[in-house]
This record gives sequence, structure tokens and C-alpha cells, in this order.
Amino acid sequence: MKARWCVILVVAMILVSTSCSDGGPNLPTQSKSWLALFKRVTLAADEPGRAEIEIEVRTGPEFSEPAPDGTKIQVETTLGSFVGGDLHIETATLGGRALVTLNLPGAAHLTVTARTHDVEAHLEMVVTAGGSLQLGPS
Repeated sequence: MKARWCVILVVAMILVSTSCSDGGPNLPTQSKSWLALFKRVTLAADEPGRAEIEIEVRTGPEFSEPAPDGTKIQVETTLGSFVGGDLHIETATLGGRALVTLNLPGAAHLTVTARTHDVEAHLEMVVTAGGSLQLGPS
């Protein structure tokens, strides 16, 4: 009988120790893993100097599920401003996605950062003097 309890104790300790590592299941907290992505950036044709940025948040096994509706995303920019005149904005997902509008500065190199839960994503943009937009480092 003592041998069975020892085996059960050893198995339980292995499960608890692997749940505390990066690769194992998260038994103590049952927290979810999150992934934030910039899906698209579109320059507004009717209003020069504005860009619409779509952010997608995924969760679940292998990030196969969209984040629940209402998941909060904090978005900030190093230059320019979001509609409303702020460098920081908070938005929420609908169908796992959120859309923000950024007023672009003149020619500049800027970074947009999206944060949700324990993850963040960065998008580097270069705005040229002619008003075109390049993604990534210059």
C-alpha cells in the first residue's frame, strides 16, 4: 500500500513541477497563452495622413482561437497620435480583432506597440515625405 502512495506522490510532484516550467501545462493558474499580431495597415484614401491598423489577438491551443470579445488592448505610438489626439489608446476586440486609426506625422520613423495580458507586439513604420508608408526598419 505504501508503494502506491509513493507512486501517486511522485506522479503528482512531476505534474506540479512540469506545470511550473515553460513547456508543461499550467496547472496552478490555468492561465491562457496569448498572441498579438498586426494584421494589416491601410492608408486612408479619403484622408491623407491617416492609417487604419488592424490588430488580432489569439489564444487557445496553438493560438487557434480568437480572443473573446471585449479583450482589452492597449496601443501606443512613438510619433503621431490616435484619433482623439492621444499617444495611447485602449480598445477592445470583436471577433478577436480591433481597429485603430493613427494620424501620421510628416516624414518620420515610428513604432506602434500593442499590449494585451502578458504579450506585446511592435510594428515599425517609416512615413516618407511624399506620404507613402513602409513597414519595418528603414
